Amino acid sequence: MTVTKLEPSSGGIDAVSTPTTFSPPTSPLTKEAVDSAPTTPAARTASTTAESFAVSDKDSSSSSKAPRNKHDDPDADPNAEKEPPRKLGPKMNPVYKGLRALVWALYFNLGATLISLTQVLSLPLLLIAPSLYHLHIKRTKGHFGAFLLKMNQLFAPSDFVLTGDKSVKDIVKVYRGGASNGDGTHKHGLQDILLDMPERCVFISNHQIYSDWMYLWCLSYFAEKQSALKIILRGDLTWIPVFGWVCFRQGTDTFGMRFFDFILLKRNDWAHDKRAIEDNLDRTSKKDPLWLMVFPEGTVVSKGTRKRSAAFAEKAGLTDHRHVLLPRTSGLFVCINKLRGSVEYLYDATVGYSGIHAGEIPQELYPLPGLYVDMAQPKDINVHLRRFAIKDIPETEPEFVEWMRTLWLEKDELMDEFYTSGKFPSQFTGEDVGDATEEGSKTVGRSLRIPLKSRRMLDYLSPSALNVIALPVLAYLIRYVLLHSS
Repeated sequence: MTVTKLEPSSGGIDAVSTPTTFSPPTSPLTKEAVDSAPTTPAARTASTTAESFAVSDKDSSSSSKAPRNKHDDPDADPNAEKEPPRKLGPKMNPVYKGLRALVWALYFNLGATLISLTQVLSLPLLLIAPSLYHLHIKRTKGHFGAFLLKMNQLFAPSDFVLTGDKSVKDIVKVYRGGASNGDGTHKHGLQDILLDMPERCVFISNHQIYSDWMYLWCLSYFAEKQSALKIILRGDLTWIPVFGWVCFRQGTDTFGMRFFDFILLKRNDWAHDKRAIEDNLDRTSKKDPLWLMVFPEGTVVSKGTRKRSAAFAEKAGLTDHRHVLLPRTSGLFVCINKLRGSVEYLYDATVGYSGIHAGEIPQELYPLPGLYVDMAQPKDINVHLRRFAIKDIPETEPEFVEWMRTLWLEKDELMDEFYTSGKFPSQFTGEDVGDATEEGSKTVGRSLRIPLKSRRMLDYLSPSALNVIALPVLAYLIRYVLLHSS
């Protein structure tokens, strides 16, 4: 998933050269790094160009300037055979592995097909009852989010470990009972967790593995916002069922019905992508729930993207990151400015997966098929949240670039802390996460553990054959009544 690929002549960040005196608030995590970083407008804006920093989702491994393992050692023998990445997950009998692969493929394809079928068969409602049609499409989005969560529960069981700073310390809205795990975390029953998050927000995150979007969609389930998700994706996903169907093509433009109404970008045409973002957000009602998910890095960390990030940082005189990529900002800048007045907060998530060592490539250890077939999934999905008021985010592009650059320096420090200690720092107290014991209620540094389990069976059974039959019947009944009532 990506935000955009910029063209310098298209009015993106590269065209900005106006000096600014803006000084973003610094964090104790990154004060030294920020103080030592270049402050010229060219350096501040350089991190968003795609002409010099083009990354590809096809890359599958990572590197950096400083050697972290023998693969990255510049003094190593280039002819020496490189060790493959560590293999996670248990050793499995080939027959059992093949059976798991078959069952998982059947589960995913059957569920996705049923949801797609309800979308296709509901098209008559678009003509005769548009409001009912759009309500149904939102429901299918929620069904798909619950469907993904159930898939993880069945084939790749994991837990969220939620931490944050003071801005989100009141995020746990509902908790009853539960028990301490003895490791600073507190585990609730499935009915006890409800995250208090707004109906409309911008949600940004670092991009570690291709499944990041899926896990964050699952996280929205615990805030009961899985129907509100809108993700910025690569344009070629238009052809994939559920995410979007293409009806016809004329010249270089593609037309058709995108059922989830995600924002699909070309990445090599900034003028087109900027228009796609603005048009999509313009037709989204300001009263409707909206969780706009953006990955500013544009792609996952890999050897290829780390090399490009390091090369661009050196060329632009920037401080390169160790664990994340330099962010692109033009797409996010357009999104935030379009949503000012209707969205109050931006949530920043820093995601780290258990089992990863510093310098390793998360995507190599947790490839998508391996999660469900090889049982090589992360046991803990660590998510550190911060919240920023949209009104406090700079409105001019040069200042916004500097603000984002500071945010990503802090994110890199958070990732460094995660790889050092195995967890993110947290300002949650025991009271914040539902530990009512007098001894631990005021203790800082607590985290909230949420198992990836659905709370209600109908959450993932609702896109069933019943909907496939009921929707077209309902559509024709409405049409029949309308025709005969006149």
